[in-house]
Amino acid sequence: MQVKRLLAIVATAALLALTTQATLLALFADAACCYFAAKDKDINQPGQKAFINWNPEQKIESFTVQPKFEGNAVDFGMVIPTPQRPKLDEMPRDLFKDLAIYTILMPLPEPIYTASDMRAMDECKDSSGAGPSGMRVPERQSVRVLESGVVGSLDYKIIVADDAAGLFSWLKANHYSYAGDEATLQFYITKKWFFTVMRIDPKQMKRAANGTYLGEVTPTRFTFSSQQCIYPLKITRLSVKDKTDALFYIQAPEQMDLPGKWSWMPSYRSMYLTYMLGCCQSPEQQQELNTHTRWLESMQKQDAGFQTTKLEWAKQLSAAELNVLEDPLKHFGQMGTGNLPPGAKPISLNTFLAEVKAEYLKTNKQQLPEYAKSDLARMEDMYQPARGIIVKNDQKGTSSQYTYTRYTWYPSRQAPLDEIKGLTRLKGHLQSGQWLTKFRRILAKEEMTHDMVLSAVPKSQQQTYIRIMPTSPP
Repeated sequence: MQVKRLLAIVATAALLALTTQATLLALFADAACCYFAAKDKDINQPGQKAFINWNPEQKIESFTVQPKFEGNAVDFGMVIPTPQRPKLDEMPRDLFKDLAIYTILMPLPEPIYTASDMRAMDECKDSSGAGPSGMRVPERQSVRVLESGVVGSLDYKIIVADDAAGLFSWLKANHYSYAGDEATLQFYITKKWFFTVMRIDPKQMKRAANGTYLGEVTPTRFTFSSQQCIYPLKITRLSVKDKTDALFYIQAPEQMDLPGKWSWMPSYRSMYLTYMLGCCQSPEQQQELNTHTRWLESMQKQDAGFQTTKLEWAKQLSAAELNVLEDPLKHFGQMGTGNLPPGAKPISLNTFLAEVKAEYLKTNKQQLPEYAKSDLARMEDMYQPARGIIVKNDQKGTSSQYTYTRYTWYPSRQAPLDEIKGLTRLKGHLQSGQWLTKFRRILAKEEMTHDMVLSAVPKSQQQTYIRIMPTSPP
């Protein structure tokens, strides 16, 4: 029968949700029982991470990086190219940890089964048919030092160079252990980019018992003018053995993405559409899903190890999101519901209980049986506002295509209290009205032949992603 088949679909979906949630809980048990998509390496390991701010009107960009160092401090150096002369600022040491906590996805939505759900499911259609001072400059004056200083624990110089050979010689003569080659330097010199060379100031660092250093330096922000939102990726290529895990947080007026096959859109939309295609789907949705599936299959035929870029969090920040930074303990748990099915809307606990009670009275000749009283008491305790949001689905409208029950529970998220309190450090760094987009890409060494240029997602395609879905991105 139709109802039996639909019940089987509901049971399968519920099992999938519970299995996915249990798997995630197991993954993050060592850190906190309710970390959702805040990966351990995101919080605890340095990796290749960047926080990028982009102002397309003023053509001003800033990116913050936090490199890992290991060995003797005097041997540690970096070369960071930028299209224009940058301004350097020290950023909070825990910036990336705070961003990771701030962008934890909220738990899966959970169906709330009431007396009206069997009737609603019966109406659902089958979908099967559808450096230090005193540094000397080499005799060859092809390198000019524009600025020197210290930012955080890093000694820096901003330089320009006329050719790669001169810059390469300058780096060696001034004891910078640059791991790249002249060709990579020439790539940026030809474009007339500026170089910031950085080295740990040993006087500001603590030495380990064995005489070496291991850890993360204070994040440094580079601010500069640029015609496009760009991240210098090519220069890191030679320091990568075979691949690198690159994590980006981008704050801009629009949601941001990467071009071509590096886009996160196919991965995210495949996951989103799979989740949203409930017991019914529109032909347009099914066609889009099939297109993304065929594209991924073709990419994997060309490269068996191909992986899509994964969107991990996205939202346009409003006063509600910035309130988290003012009073983290009060506001961290909820950031709204994310994208809701058409016609669905949040309702209060009192409204929910009144409607459920009315259903019981309607089906029991205005008499409230004991089991109904017990259910209402259980629901009142379970669905307290501090724990989440109740959403009422439009069963008579288009939302019936995506939901099995009349009501859905959107639980709040959790994290260790000490880490939540630290979110006040993000005040001033996150701005109202801006999109914060977080995505991750595993970059193979052979891919890193050019710099990473980011572009805005068209307004019609921008989507909030703050709550985990019961499907995984391909």
